[in-house]
Amino acid sequence: MKLAMGLIFVLVGILLIFGIFTGDTLLNAFVNLINYWPIILVFIGLSILSGVKGLKWLKYLNALLTVCFILFIFFWPSAFLSGSRTVSETTLLETAEELTVVEIQIDLPMVNIRIEAMEAAAPLSTVAHVDYKIRGAGLKIEESGSATLKKWTLKADSNLSWLTSSTMVLKLNPAYKYIIKLNTAAVNGSFDIAGLKVEELDVNCAVLKADFRVPAVSNSRIEVKTAISNGDIFVPENVRAFLRATAAIKNVKSDLNKTGSGEEYIYEGTGNEYNTNLSFESAILNLKVLR
Repeated sequence: MKLAMGLIFVLVGILLIFGIFTGDTLLNAFVNLINYWPIILVFIGLSILSGVKGLKWLKYLNALLTVCFILFIFFWPSAFLSGSRTVSETTLLETAEELTVVEIQIDLPMVNIRIEAMEAAAPLSTVAHVDYKIRGAGLKIEESGSATLKKWTLKADSNLSWLTSSTMVLKLNPAYKYIIKLNTAAVNGSFDIAGLKVEELDVNCAVLKADFRVPAVSNSRIEVKTAISNGDIFVPENVRAFLRATAAIKNVKSDLNKTGSGEEYIYEGTGNEYNTNLSFESAILNLKVLR
């Protein structure tokens, strides 16, 4: 354990000196650690066996493997963060009722997700088109709500769902107003909701890498709570954006005209037809605000 911790601090220090320690580096290490954490059990087993007479040499093998593992988690490119969204299953969220608001909650341990508008005109009975792939599990859909607001909860159907990673493309019907809630450990996301009436988007996770295209057809609220955030926010010309960014380590960049400083910023649009309220709470935060 002392060897592993020492190596991690040495490696991070070297990366900082050469200016190559970025948010993506940390995200990549975290995701690889989540995917390959059972290897740590092997190291523990080797450490125990090295105490047996005649197996002292395992101590040196364990040290070598520990070095290799730490280098692996930092530098091996994670497929989860590659942007690839290969799906294998499809399902529809449908209703026979005239709904005012639709709420969709996604509870998945790790998800590579894209949310976008349906390309073609869809019947009102189709609330969402869900393409997905969940490693080692299926998709469980729970439905609840009232005559005006209906809620769908999407989750893995496995008892070991905390071990799974998922890929999902969620296509929404522009005719509806949406509340989207995402609860997960790690998210690699593309939230292309500029043409959708997404009134609320709540993201709660440990690690986030995502781009957000703010709704241009309605007022909206986007709230993100995470430990590590790295993302781009695209604000339409007709939208005024209010950004509140709270973090211990923070980097917020933008070429747009803005007012405010510290934790709160206002980005004026042309005509200010709609407003969006953006709230990011994180320990480490890296954001770009763009048009």
